[in-house]
Amino acid sequence: MTVVLVPPRSKSDAQRALVLAHLAGRGLDWPEPLPGDVRTLQQGLAALRPGGEATIDCRDGGAPLRFLITQAALTAAAVTRFVGTPRLGERPLRPLLDALRQGVAGLVIDEGRPWPLTVRAPAAPKATGFTVQAGQSSQFASSLLLGAAAQAPSEVRLDGELASPGYLDLTVWWLLRCGWPVDVQGRRFRVGVPRPVERWPEVPGDWSSIGYLFLLAWATDARVARVDLGAAHPDRELVQVLAEAGLRCTPDGRCEGRLLHGLRASAARCPDAIPTLVALACVAPGASRFEAVGILRGKESDRLQGVRDLVHLVGAATSLDGEVLTVTPGAAVRGGRYDCRGDHRLAMSAAVLGVLAKVAIEVSEPDCVAKSFPDFWGQLRAATSAT
Repeated sequence: MTVVLVPPRSKSDAQRALVLAHLAGRGLDWPEPLPGDVRTLQQGLAALRPGGEATIDCRDGGAPLRFLITQAALTAAAVTRFVGTPRLGERPLRPLLDALRQGVAGLVIDEGRPWPLTVRAPAAPKATGFTVQAGQSSQFASSLLLGAAAQAPSEVRLDGELASPGYLDLTVWWLLRCGWPVDVQGRRFRVGVPRPVERWPEVPGDWSSIGYLFLLAWATDARVARVDLGAAHPDRELVQVLAEAGLRCTPDGRCEGRLLHGLRASAARCPDAIPTLVALACVAPGASRFEAVGILRGKESDRLQGVRDLVHLVGAATSLDGEVLTVTPGAAVRGGRYDCRGDHRLAMSAAVLGVLAKVAIEVSEPDCVAKSFPDFWGQLRAATSAT
């Protein structure tokens, strides 16, 4: 009997759906355990009250922090204190804070070193538009678009290049399908007054997690559930990357074929899938090239250094030329203990690499996968038990 591997619901989609549901005054049903970041955002939104005071612990959640700051700034007379891990305090935030200060008259943001970060909203927040530098993270622009939804009609203007544009496209997708019209003119996004919708979209399977499962399915002849090859999630780009290297992902959740050569991928198009693809690159028949990898440094850990350490652990080699990372498989594959730095994507990529390379890789802090994929280890056991 074929083993069916089940990914969680999409963390990125769920976060956008939660904010829009909060603005629309409606609830969302979650019939399964929530990824840690989604639960953090849900709890944070529930804490926001006009005229109220709250302290919100975002732990290590970059998206929850960035999305909640904007919603706090637009919650009338609310005083909201944000805290989190030291690593979260190191992650980029300045462009979002600058855009909010310039866009919301009377807003006060007091910055700790790094915590607490305190947002004091005016009694009657009004923002007809925001301008943001979005080169470090698309989450700044997404957060402000969700803020524009709270203040509709309002607009967001991008200044300079946009990092990971697929995630901003995903935000627009959710706005449109939840009733907020969006007019896009180049780098200007105007959000209109919402219209009622009878039924909101279902949160799909998480493509960042489906990536791990597709590689496990390829190695073990399993099948992946909740696969929508037409989904709007940026990490669906993984399917095209695999296809160009010789592997075919099917609508019924299978991954078939033979790797013909190394991989070619850009972190600008699918940043969260890069660690997964780097794991596969370690067993590919030839060198792989990953572009625009600088953005990986500002994730939950320095993910660029993390994937290089993983490659070296199994005896493969890396070279970094500016923003281009090259991975060259080694002649002899070995395993060992891997320090994932508490980063869920590094932990899962390392575990998948152990299956692909048929070596033992011991991952530090295995519980960190709960941030995005609470049942990852159960799905890994299900895949490997069938081989």
